[in-house]
Amino acid sequence: MKRFRHGNAKVVIVVVVLVLFVSGLACCGIFGAALLLPAITQARHAAQHAAAQNNMKMIGLALHNYHDTYGAFPPAYTTDENGRPMTSWRVLILPYLEQNNLYQQYDLSQPWDSPQNMLLARETPAAFVSPAHADQFNPGTTTYVAIAGPNTAINTQGPVAFKDITNGISNVVAVVEDDSNPVPWTQPIDLTPQQFLNLDFDANLPLGIPTLFGDGRVQSFRESDRSQFQNMISIDGS
Repeated sequence: MKRFRHGNAKVVIVVVVLVLFVSGLACCGIFGAALLLPAITQARHAAQHAAAQNNMKMIGLALHNYHDTYGAFPPAYTTDENGRPMTSWRVLILPYLEQNNLYQQYDLSQPWDSPQNMLLARETPAAFVSPAHADQFNPGTTTYVAIAGPNTAINTQGPVAFKDITNGISNVVAVVEDDSNPVPWTQPIDLTPQQFLNLDFDANLPLGIPTLFGDGRVQSFRESDRSQFQNMISIDGS
């Protein structure tokens, strides 16, 4: 007659219970991670957004210090005798971003893409590095661009002073973050007003587009805020 071995049966039961327990913990861990993932993502976006706004504030302070020194905001770019764009406003404000050493190495008499200046292009100042895309974009590029035209605060025709902004410096947009098209930070290229208005404000920045106004104020805008910009791009509100 075949005998049952009670000791072995107990071992089997214990093993089965342990397997079920471990499996339960694993399932709980996966379920818990699934619940936590959105919160972690949201927290990361919030931290990146706060860092982007801080970059904007540093840029705004640099623009105001430049104005204090020269009596006007920097132009969108300087030009040579033939009207060719040479030096971006981002380069011109380097001394006010604690980047005077980099500024001293830059040759303002040469275009931005000259061999000497191109060597410096990869040394992107921290204020121009997007917190959300620091590891995604090529070194030397930035997502911080001015709204540049003949009637804007960062102007393509020359420097603009506070007194020239009849719309009020608190009501005119100076710089925005456009992560749809990163550009070399030394290149004299920005967004025209129309290019800015054509952007999808909700496309890539989950918490909105960080926007710097002429008075140094930083505010973020979503697609639903688009209508507010109609009178905030030009220095005369037109």
